[in-house]
Amino acid sequence: MTPNERIALLRHQMQATKIQALIVPTADPHLCEYLPDHWKLRQWLTGFTGSAGTLVITPNAAALWVDSRYYLQAEQQLRGTAIELCRDGLPDTPTLHAWLYAALPAGVTVGFDGRLFSAAQAQAHTERLMALGLAVDSACSLADGAWCQNRPPLPAHRAFVHVQAAEPVSSKLAAIRTRLREQGAQACLLTALDEVAWTFNLRGADIDYNPVFLAYGYIDEGSAVLFVVPEKLGEVERQHLAANGVEQRHYADFMAAVPDLLGCRTLAVNLSAINHYIYSHLQQAGVKIVECSPSAVASLKAHKSVAELEGIRTAMLHDGAAMAEFLCWLESNVGRIPMDELSLAQRLLQCRQKQQGFVGESFASIVAYGEHGAIVHYSATPLTAVSIEPAGFLLIDSGGHYFTGTTDITRTLHLGQPTDEEKQRYTLVLKGMIALSMTQFPQGTHGGHLDAFARQPLWAAGLNYGHGTGHGVGCFLNVHEGPQQVRPQSQTPIDVGMVISNEPGVYVAGCYGIRIENLMVCCQAQVNVFGSFLCFETLTLCPISTKPIARELLTPIEREWLNAYHATVRQRLSPLVDTEVARWLERSTAPI
Repeated sequence: MTPNERIALLRHQMQATKIQALIVPTADPHLCEYLPDHWKLRQWLTGFTGSAGTLVITPNAAALWVDSRYYLQAEQQLRGTAIELCRDGLPDTPTLHAWLYAALPAGVTVGFDGRLFSAAQAQAHTERLMALGLAVDSACSLADGAWCQNRPPLPAHRAFVHVQAAEPVSSKLAAIRTRLREQGAQACLLTALDEVAWTFNLRGADIDYNPVFLAYGYIDEGSAVLFVVPEKLGEVERQHLAANGVEQRHYADFMAAVPDLLGCRTLAVNLSAINHYIYSHLQQAGVKIVECSPSAVASLKAHKSVAELEGIRTAMLHDGAAMAEFLCWLESNVGRIPMDELSLAQRLLQCRQKQQGFVGESFASIVAYGEHGAIVHYSATPLTAVSIEPAGFLLIDSGGHYFTGTTDITRTLHLGQPTDEEKQRYTLVLKGMIALSMTQFPQGTHGGHLDAFARQPLWAAGLNYGHGTGHGVGCFLNVHEGPQQVRPQSQTPIDVGMVISNEPGVYVAGCYGIRIENLMVCCQAQVNVFGSFLCFETLTLCPISTKPIARELLTPIEREWLNAYHATVRQRLSPLVDTEVARWLERSTAPI
């Protein structure tokens, strides 16, 4: 069926109900960043394959909201359909709620599937729609029901014990129970897949780019339960769970079992991490709930142990060697052999695949040449990929999962002769990255406060960027991890053991983008009569291109930091690469 036919089928089902509009997000019941094929409902309905977007269907119209990453792709993939493209973020684009208000008469019902929205999102949608005079049905699964034929099954990959996990399950359960008591609760649910994987020291392959598996968890003062399809576990995994006192139940039994398990216990819930359907079910069952954000598991998971950090450092060595091999090859071959954005991403993957302990990419590599670099989360496709020439900026944002840790790195290269403006802006981005790297700050400082350190050099020149400066990163887990963030809105203190990215940038629409990113870990700096002070240790090991630097804009302290960083990169990576790459490292890390 075509998208028009699929939407017509859904409209036919809507006619038998009171639903006059349906909101279909890009989501699954676990609220994953990446979706299993089974839950790509919005993609099935529209034919649009991008990783984000929200579809709205009424009896007479349909519209799809996409962000700037997908303006071109969505325009091409929606061609020939009756779906209106709404380019989110542009001044003349109506919001989803404003579009619905204009398209519908007052009092009619807007439906959405509460399994595909967090409790917080569902509440916000409901309040906004009701304020516009529209009714809401948050238990509408019409889109799910329409996709009956040729729908991919739920993923059935096997889970496996993460033998490199630094802390035993029993110790994690004890820490979670302590944290729950501090939150005034006696139990918690694990619905986020990375929280399940971390707690039970298991990993999987059910979700692209995230080494997790479909499951739920339950923990109270004396018990722990993993809800999982039994076939996902082998004998090793079952023995691992039993040895740690973890009961195993079927994935499908989760909703029915939770109220009985809870009894009169108070349940800790993060409204941003649990889907609306589960939350509503708990409310209807009369469960006593205390709202906690972040969750006990998210908070504990964010603070990496000494052993986890050693594993992450090992992953950084291997990833740095792969990056060095790739960048050496690129420098030698650009302008000599054909290459485009997609072939470069594949070449980089091949370099990582040679490394010990490599499992897979931590996200789809962003290889953005020229004006594509100005699209912050650009994703090349066969329709959009351009050839790489020996001129202009090339931005490469990529990462890998290794059994011991997860990486995320961005380097921006100039493949020709940079202009004075390009040098100035590249150097300002570098200054911001160095400023945050060198910052010492009192314990309790929020990520929102630290964000300004990276932006200040750009602000001074009248420049800025629209994304956050840093996000948390998991340990052989999701590359985007909370609650720690470095962005203006963040109220979360950055604390010892938290791994975060440091990635300021500047973007000139239609011309180029510049971003430089390292991962860092927060460490204790000193304790004195003025309090406890923290700092950052840079974890990423890869040369930062010095070709586009306007050296006169760097202070002596900034030059000292860069030269010391490059000396460390050279010393750590040279023994891991061949002679040609080692010579490239020597040139690329030469003092400036």
